Amino acid sequence: MAREAIPMSHACIARELNIQPEYVAAIEALDRDSLPSIGYVLGYVRGFAGIVGLDPQESVNDFKVDSEVPENLGMRNQPHFVPKRQIRMPRGFIAATTVLSCAAVLSFWYASKTDAQSAALSAISSITVPESTANVEVAAIDPERMLIKATAPSWIEIKDKDGKTLISRIMISGESWEAHQDVGVTVSARDSGAFELYLGEDLMGSLGAKGVPMTDIPMPAIPPDFMSDFARELAGLPAKDANMTEAANVNPQTQQ
Repeated sequence: MAREAIPMSHACIARELNIQPEYVAAIEALDRDSLPSIGYVLGYVRGFAGIVGLDPQESVNDFKVDSEVPENLGMRNQPHFVPKRQIRMPRGFIAATTVLSCAAVLSFWYASKTDAQSAALSAISSITVPESTANVEVAAIDPERMLIKATAPSWIEIKDKDGKTLISRIMISGESWEAHQDVGVTVSARDSGAFELYLGEDLMGSLGAKGVPMTDIPMPAIPPDFMSDFARELAGLPAKDANMTEAANVNPQTQQ
């Protein structure tokens, strides 16, 4: 011990520091309960170190560690101040949360709007997905119905009389759309030959020639240029000749 190497007694050190000899003994024994407040004690340690030839700051640091002096200790026998741990959010967390919240609101709004449109559509028309005909009872067919059935996968768009789109999608083979004949719709299709028209239970034929597109054609009044030979025969019209077929294929109204 540095004090004993000089040598100096507790009383000598106490006189130099103008403190009680018991404090000198308590500092050496690291007896914090016998010492005054820590602010005074660290001053005593600094002076003690200077008298015995030790580095004052290093001695203060060693005393803090050895006596486990808590930081931010204002007064002895008072509750220790323990800083609360701060929770730091990742950079961009608030922005990402805002974007996700907006996306959730838009998704809810879109779903509500889609449900409302679906309800409005179901009031005037419906789409039927093909299913197995085994053990299925055949219901009576409304003679005033109009049904468009896909015979091959192709895109079709059906609008109401106000130009509002009822459906715009690719229908698969066997899938059908139906409504009352008086609803007043127009049909556009990438391949008019991929769709058949039924009025009541009667097949009127394909909407047009295979591979020929059609744009905003009113239903169920099919222009003769788009009628198949079978539909023309049912309508009492003569069969198409080569010139008529060629004209129909280049008709600007039929191009998309």
